[in-house]
Amino acid sequence: MNLPETGSEARNRLEMQLGELGIPAKFVDEIIGHHTLVNYNKGSMIFLQGSPADLLFWVFTGLVKVYCPRSDGTRIMVKLAGSGDLIGHIDYIDSRGRRAQVFEVEALTKCSVALFTRDHVIKLLQSLDHAGLLQIIERLNTLWSSTAQWFGAFLGMSFRERLEVVLHELGAKFGVRDKRGILLMPELSHADIADIIGSSRPMVSRLIAEMTEEGHLLRQGKQFVLREPFAGGESDSANQLKERRNSYQESSLPLGRPLFKRPAGEKNGRLPVSHVVPPLSKRVPKDSASERREAC
Repeated sequence: MNLPETGSEARNRLEMQLGELGIPAKFVDEIIGHHTLVNYNKGSMIFLQGSPADLLFWVFTGLVKVYCPRSDGTRIMVKLAGSGDLIGHIDYIDSRGRRAQVFEVEALTKCSVALFTRDHVIKLLQSLDHAGLLQIIERLNTLWSSTAQWFGAFLGMSFRERLEVVLHELGAKFGVRDKRGILLMPELSHADIADIIGSSRPMVSRLIAEMTEEGHLLRQGKQFVLREPFAGGESDSANQLKERRNSYQESSLPLGRPLFKRPAGEKNGRLPVSHVVPPLSKRVPKDSASERREAC
Protein backbone atom coordinates (compact mmCIF):
# COMPACT_ATOMS: atom_id res chain seq x y z
CA MET A 1 0.00 0.00 0.00
CA ASN A 2 1.53 3.36 -0.96
CA LEU A 3 1.39 6.76 0.63
CA PRO A 4 -1.43 8.27 -1.48
CA GLU A 5 -3.76 5.50 -0.31
CA THR A 6 -2.92 5.74 3.37
CA GLY A 7 -2.06 9.40 4.00
CA SER A 8 -4.66 11.60 2.34
CA GLU A 9 -4.13 14.45 4.80
CA ALA A 10 -0.36 14.51 4.31
CA ARG A 11 -0.75 14.15 0.55
CA ASN A 12 -3.28 16.98 0.32
CA ARG A 13 -1.01 19.27 2.29
CA LEU A 14 1.96 18.44 0.05
CA GLU A 15 -0.15 19.15 -3.04
CA MET A 16 -1.19 22.49 -1.52
CA GLN A 17 2.41 23.53 -0.79
CA LEU A 18 3.66 22.54 -4.25
CA GLY A 19 0.62 24.16 -5.87
CA GLU A 20 1.44 27.48 -4.19
CA LEU A 21 4.80 27.36 -5.95
CA GLY A 22 3.22 26.56 -9.32
CA ILE A 23 4.46 22.96 -9.36
CA PRO A 24 1.97 20.64 -11.12
CA ALA A 25 -0.05 18.28 -8.90
CA LYS A 26 1.05 15.34 -11.05
CA PHE A 27 4.54 15.76 -9.58
CA VAL A 28 3.22 14.59 -6.22
CA ASP A 29 2.78 11.06 -7.57
CA GLU A 30 6.29 11.12 -8.99
CA ILE A 31 7.82 12.45 -5.79
CA ILE A 32 6.15 10.10 -3.35
CA GLY A 33 6.56 7.22 -5.76
CA HIS A 34 10.32 7.34 -5.17
CA HIS A 35 10.47 7.59 -1.40
CA THR A 36 11.96 5.71 1.51
CA LEU A 37 9.81 5.85 4.64
CA VAL A 38 11.68 5.92 7.95
CA ASN A 39 10.27 5.84 11.49
CA TYR A 40 11.91 7.93 14.23
CA ASN A 41 11.46 7.68 17.98
CA LYS A 42 10.69 10.77 20.06
CA GLY A 43 13.92 12.69 20.64
CA SER A 44 15.76 11.23 17.63
CA MET A 45 17.77 13.56 15.41
CA ILE A 46 16.49 13.32 11.85
CA PHE A 47 19.44 15.28 10.48
CA LEU A 48 22.08 17.70 11.82
CA GLN A 49 23.36 21.01 10.55
CA GLY A 50 26.09 20.39 7.96
CA SER A 51 24.65 17.04 6.84
CA PRO A 52 24.65 16.47 3.06
CA ALA A 53 21.61 18.16 1.51
CA ASP A 54 21.07 15.53 -1.15
CA LEU A 55 17.83 14.37 0.48
CA LEU A 56 14.50 16.11 1.07
CA PHE A 57 12.18 15.09 3.89
CA TRP A 58 8.38 14.92 3.95
CA VAL A 59 6.79 14.54 7.38
CA PHE A 60 4.12 11.88 7.06
CA THR A 61 2.98 11.44 10.66
CA GLY A 62 3.99 13.01 13.95
CA LEU A 63 5.70 16.31 14.79
CA VAL A 64 9.29 17.49 14.37
CA LYS A 65 11.18 20.54 15.65
CA VAL A 66 13.31 22.49 13.17
CA TYR A 67 16.23 24.24 14.89
CA CYS A 68 18.80 26.81 13.83
CA PRO A 69 21.99 26.00 15.78
CA ARG A 70 24.15 28.88 16.99
CA SER A 71 27.92 29.05 17.36
CA ASP A 72 27.72 29.01 21.18
CA GLY A 73 25.90 25.66 21.20
CA THR A 74 22.41 27.11 21.72
CA ARG A 75 19.52 26.65 19.29
CA ILE A 76 16.53 28.66 18.09
CA MET A 77 13.43 26.72 17.04
CA VAL A 78 12.32 28.18 13.71
CA LYS A 79 9.43 25.86 12.96
CA LEU A 80 7.25 23.09 14.32
CA ALA A 81 6.49 20.82 11.34
CA GLY A 82 3.71 18.27 11.11
CA SER A 83 1.98 15.93 8.69
CA GLY A 84 2.48 17.01 5.08
CA ASP A 85 5.27 19.52 5.74
CA LEU A 86 8.47 19.56 3.71
CA ILE A 87 11.80 19.99 5.52
CA GLY A 88 15.46 19.72 4.60
CA HIS A 89 15.18 21.94 1.51
CA ILE A 90 17.08 24.90 3.03
CA ASP A 91 20.82 24.50 2.43
CA TYR A 92 24.12 26.32 2.04
CA ILE A 93 27.42 25.69 0.25
CA ASP A 94 30.06 24.39 2.66
CA SER A 95 33.84 24.91 2.51
CA ARG A 96 34.18 21.98 0.13
CA GLY A 97 31.63 23.37 -2.30
CA ARG A 98 28.93 20.86 -1.34
CA ARG A 99 25.33 21.57 -0.43
CA ALA A 100 24.72 21.07 3.30
CA GLN A 101 21.76 21.40 5.66
CA VAL A 102 21.37 24.82 7.33
CA PHE A 103 19.06 23.58 10.09
CA GLU A 104 18.79 20.47 12.22
CA VAL A 105 15.61 18.54 12.92
CA GLU A 106 14.59 16.60 16.02
CA ALA A 107 11.51 14.39 16.45
CA LEU A 108 9.11 15.92 18.99
CA THR A 109 6.93 12.79 18.84
CA LYS A 110 7.29 9.37 17.31
CA CYS A 111 7.02 10.10 13.61
CA SER A 112 7.30 8.76 10.09
CA VAL A 113 9.26 10.73 7.48
CA ALA A 114 9.44 10.05 3.75
CA LEU A 115 12.86 10.63 2.21
CA PHE A 116 13.39 11.37 -1.48
CA THR A 117 16.36 12.64 -3.43
CA ARG A 118 16.96 16.21 -4.54
CA ASP A 119 18.24 14.88 -7.89
CA HIS A 120 14.87 13.28 -8.63
CA VAL A 121 13.04 16.55 -7.93
CA ILE A 122 15.48 18.46 -10.16
CA LYS A 123 14.86 16.03 -13.02
CA LEU A 124 11.12 16.57 -12.65
CA LEU A 125 11.56 20.35 -12.74
CA GLN A 126 13.75 20.07 -15.84
CA SER A 127 10.77 18.57 -17.66
CA LEU A 128 8.84 21.85 -17.31
CA ASP A 129 8.86 24.50 -20.02
CA HIS A 130 10.59 27.85 -19.51
CA ALA A 131 7.36 29.64 -18.64
CA GLY A 132 6.60 27.13 -15.91
CA LEU A 133 10.10 27.40 -14.45
CA LEU A 134 9.95 31.21 -14.47
CA GLN A 135 6.67 31.08 -12.59
CA ILE A 136 8.21 28.83 -9.93
CA ILE A 137 11.25 31.13 -9.59
CA GLU A 138 9.00 34.17 -9.23
CA ARG A 139 6.88 32.52 -6.53
CA LEU A 140 9.95 31.24 -4.70
CA ASN A 141 11.32 34.77 -4.62
CA THR A 142 8.03 36.01 -3.18
CA LEU A 143 8.04 33.22 -0.60
CA TRP A 144 11.57 33.92 0.62
CA SER A 145 10.94 37.68 0.63
CA SER A 146 7.82 37.17 2.72
CA THR A 147 9.69 34.87 5.10
CA ALA A 148 12.47 37.44 5.59
CA GLN A 149 9.90 40.16 6.27
CA TRP A 150 8.05 37.87 8.70
CA PHE A 151 11.17 37.28 10.80
CA GLY A 152 11.99 40.98 10.72
CA ALA A 153 8.53 41.81 12.10
CA PHE A 154 8.74 39.00 14.66
CA LEU A 155 12.11 40.15 16.00
CA GLY A 156 10.70 43.64 16.52
CA MET A 157 8.02 42.39 18.91
CA SER A 158 8.15 42.09 22.68
CA PHE A 159 8.34 38.57 24.14
CA ARG A 160 4.66 38.81 25.12
CA GLU A 161 3.67 39.71 21.55
CA ARG A 162 5.83 36.90 20.16
CA LEU A 163 4.21 34.40 22.52
CA GLU A 164 0.72 35.53 21.51
CA VAL A 165 1.56 35.17 17.81
CA VAL A 166 3.13 31.74 18.32
CA LEU A 167 0.12 30.46 20.31
CA HIS A 168 -2.28 31.74 17.64
CA GLU A 169 -0.31 29.93 14.93
CA LEU A 170 0.00 26.70 16.89
CA GLY A 171 -3.73 26.82 17.53
CA ALA A 172 -4.46 27.35 13.84
CA LYS A 173 -2.17 24.56 12.69
CA PHE A 174 -2.24 22.03 15.52
CA GLY A 175 -5.35 22.94 17.51
CA VAL A 176 -8.66 21.19 18.15
CA ARG A 177 -11.65 23.22 19.30
CA ASP A 178 -13.58 22.13 22.37
CA LYS A 179 -15.99 23.88 24.75
CA ARG A 180 -13.12 25.59 26.58
CA GLY A 181 -11.44 27.03 23.48
CA ILE A 182 -8.60 25.57 21.37
CA LEU A 183 -6.63 22.59 22.68
CA LEU A 184 -3.04 22.60 21.40
CA MET A 185 -2.18 19.03 20.46
CA PRO A 186 1.64 19.29 20.74
CA GLU A 187 3.09 18.84 24.23
CA LEU A 188 5.52 21.75 24.44
CA SER A 189 7.67 22.51 27.48
CA HIS A 190 8.47 26.03 28.62
CA ALA A 191 11.98 25.45 27.26
CA ASP A 192 10.53 24.56 23.82
CA ILE A 193 8.49 27.76 23.78
CA ALA A 194 11.52 29.75 24.91
CA ASP A 195 13.40 28.37 21.90
CA ILE A 196 10.60 29.55 19.60
CA ILE A 197 10.31 33.13 20.87
CA GLY A 198 14.03 33.58 21.61
CA SER A 199 13.72 34.20 25.35
CA SER A 200 14.77 32.39 28.51
CA ARG A 201 12.67 29.66 30.12
CA PRO A 202 11.96 31.79 33.25
CA MET A 203 10.61 34.55 30.99
CA VAL A 204 8.23 32.08 29.31
CA SER A 205 7.08 30.78 32.71
CA ARG A 206 6.33 34.35 33.80
CA LEU A 207 4.43 35.21 30.61
CA ILE A 208 2.39 32.00 30.74
CA ALA A 209 1.53 32.68 34.38
CA GLU A 210 0.35 36.18 33.42
CA MET A 211 -1.78 34.90 30.55
CA THR A 212 -3.24 32.18 32.77
CA GLU A 213 -4.19 34.74 35.42
CA GLU A 214 -5.78 36.90 32.72
CA GLY A 215 -7.89 33.95 31.61
CA HIS A 216 -6.25 33.54 28.20
CA LEU A 217 -4.62 30.15 28.86
CA LEU A 218 -5.43 26.90 30.65
CA ARG A 219 -3.11 23.97 31.33
CA GLN A 220 -4.26 20.40 30.68
CA GLY A 221 -1.40 18.18 31.76
CA LYS A 222 1.41 18.97 29.33
CA GLN A 223 -0.91 20.70 26.87
CA PHE A 224 -2.29 24.23 26.65
CA VAL A 225 -5.84 25.38 25.98
CA LEU A 226 -6.35 28.78 24.38
CA ARG A 227 -9.34 30.26 26.19
CA GLU A 228 -12.02 32.49 24.72
CA PRO A 229 -11.88 35.25 23.63
CA PHE A 230 -8.14 34.75 23.04
CA ALA A 231 -8.79 31.58 21.00
CA GLY A 232 -11.53 33.06 18.89
CA GLY A 233 -10.14 36.51 18.21
CA GLU A 234 -6.90 37.97 17.01
CA SER A 235 -4.52 40.08 19.07
CA ASP A 236 -3.18 43.31 17.59
CA SER A 237 0.28 41.80 17.28
CA ALA A 238 -1.08 38.75 15.47
CA ASN A 239 -2.98 40.95 13.03
CA GLN A 240 0.05 43.12 12.41
CA LEU A 241 2.17 40.08 11.65
CA LYS A 242 -0.44 38.55 9.36
CA GLU A 243 -0.60 41.75 7.31
CA ARG A 244 3.09 41.31 6.53
CA ARG A 245 2.64 37.80 5.21
CA ASN A 246 2.33 36.93 1.57
CA SER A 247 -0.33 34.57 0.28
CA TYR A 248 2.35 32.16 -0.94
CA GLN A 249 3.65 31.57 2.57
CA GLU A 250 2.74 28.27 4.15
CA SER A 251 -0.97 28.19 4.96
CA SER A 252 -2.38 27.24 8.35
CA LEU A 253 -5.38 25.02 8.89
CA PRO A 254 -8.60 26.79 9.97
CA LEU A 255 -9.19 27.04 13.69
CA GLY A 256 -11.14 24.09 14.95
CA ARG A 257 -10.00 21.74 12.20
CA PRO A 258 -7.83 19.05 13.81
CA LEU A 259 -4.59 18.22 12.07
CA PHE A 260 -4.72 14.59 13.18
CA LYS A 261 -7.82 12.53 12.49
CA ARG A 262 -6.16 9.90 14.68
CA PRO A 263 -3.27 10.17 17.15
CA ALA A 264 0.03 11.02 15.50
CA GLY A 265 1.68 7.92 16.91
CA GLU A 266 -1.04 5.53 15.80
CA LYS A 267 0.33 2.49 14.04
CA ASN A 268 -0.62 2.03 10.40
CA GLY A 269 0.30 -1.47 9.41
CA ARG A 270 -0.22 -0.80 5.72
CA LEU A 271 2.77 1.49 5.36
CA PRO A 272 6.07 0.11 4.02
CA VAL A 273 8.36 1.37 6.76
CA SER A 274 11.93 0.76 7.83
CA HIS A 275 13.17 0.10 11.35
CA VAL A 276 12.65 2.72 14.01
CA VAL A 277 15.67 4.97 14.48
CA PRO A 278 16.63 5.21 18.18
CA PRO A 279 17.50 8.59 19.72
CA LEU A 280 21.24 7.99 19.83
CA SER A 281 22.56 11.14 18.16
CA LYS A 282 20.55 13.79 19.98
CA ARG A 283 22.40 17.06 20.34
CA VAL A 284 22.49 18.41 23.90
CA PRO A 285 22.46 22.24 23.96
CA LYS A 286 24.72 23.99 26.44
CA ASP A 287 23.14 24.92 29.77
CA SER A 288 24.13 28.53 29.25
CA ALA A 289 21.30 28.85 26.73
CA SER A 290 18.68 28.75 29.49
CA GLU A 291 19.66 32.12 30.89
CA ARG A 292 19.58 34.44 27.89
CA ARG A 293 18.53 38.01 28.40
CA GLU A 294 14.98 38.53 29.68
CA ALA A 295 14.36 42.12 28.66
CA CYS A 296 11.02 42.66 26.92
